[in-house]
Amino acid sequence: MLDPAINIFLLIFIVIVALVVYFLPTIIASGRNTTATFLIFMINLFGGWTVALWIFVFIWAFCAKKKE
Repeated sequence: MLDPAINIFLLIFIVIVALVVYFLPTIIASGRNTTATFLIFMINLFGGWTVALWIFVFIWAFCAKKKE
């Protein structure tokens, strides 16, 4: 068995990694400074748990037009 402090650290680390992966389309869209960043975020937030919508917003984050 692992020390309880290590278990908590591991749990926090896993949650942070999962959140980064879940919001990866939003992070990419924000980094690319796209015009649809807010829409990508909203769809990612409410529909990203479905694999199909997550893949959709992931592709959209790369294809969206950049702000000028």
